[in-house]
Amino acid sequence: MTEIFQNMSATEFESIQLEDDVIVTRKKPGDFVVCNLSSINLGKAVPADVLDRLIRIQVRMLDNVIDLNMIPVPQAERTNSRYRGIGLGTFGWHHLLALKGIRWEADEAVKYADSLYENIARLTIEASMELAKEKGAYPLFSGSDWETGAYFEARGYEGPEWNELRSAVQENGIRNGYLMAVAPNSSTSIIAGSTASIDPIFQKSYSEEKKDYKIPVTVPDLNSETTWFYKSAYFIDQQWTIRQNAARQRHIDQGVSLNLYVQNTIKAKELLDLHLAAWENGLKTTYYVRSTSVELLECESCSS
Repeated sequence: MTEIFQNMSATEFESIQLEDDVIVTRKKPGDFVVCNLSSINLGKAVPADVLDRLIRIQVRMLDNVIDLNMIPVPQAERTNSRYRGIGLGTFGWHHLLALKGIRWEADEAVKYADSLYENIARLTIEASMELAKEKGAYPLFSGSDWETGAYFEARGYEGPEWNELRSAVQENGIRNGYLMAVAPNSSTSIIAGSTASIDPIFQKSYSEEKKDYKIPVTVPDLNSETTWFYKSAYFIDQQWTIRQNAARQRHIDQGVSLNLYVQNTIKAKELLDLHLAAWENGLKTTYYVRSTSVELLECESCSS
């Protein structure tokens, strides 16, 4: 996965030879990343207008995980307690676009990704700041980009709401050193009745196959209106996916597991162009490149 972006450091070993040929080894633990993840169902939460309340609960629950879980790896336990990193993510992006009648390959989708994820980021930072008031800031807050305000400057966060939040964080601290990460969560989204992560759909109906089972899947809220906005990933110009994620990535302090979907006839130069476009647009990572099988169903929504 490529959504967790946190500082890591090597564990250092030092051997000391004492009398009588006794050798003592001392170990200084390094930092080891921990994934404390949970995702918002955008297709349900946004239409219900519950992001504010939901994100406050979600950040508290993720923060509680750090205290309630017992981790057998000492380096991970140490890093978890020092940074208190969480990864609030999302799924159901294509579901949400279909409900709002927004085409994937449109500037409107890019602008909406920018505004929605800025709002999610602001609510997440605010929730963690409120937790810091109650329980204290994470141990390494002092001197961090959160305290200096560099975090907000790097993202160009300005305006009354952002300036007020920045001052509140500097005054009260923040509970979690890392806040947002968008994981693939394909299976989770199927269980929740939505679409995977920030990916476009595979097909309007298909079977999700795993090693021991096969699940029939139909895209959520499929009707005569939404069907035209559910275009298969393999017929979508992936440059639009990259542009959307460039807008989204600005608001996410960690990473996004971004898949690229291509047909099996793609040429090497075209594939290289996609990866270069991802780099030029400031994406931290891409995840899998998924290609079609030999047979490809006709695009039912392309005429829209």
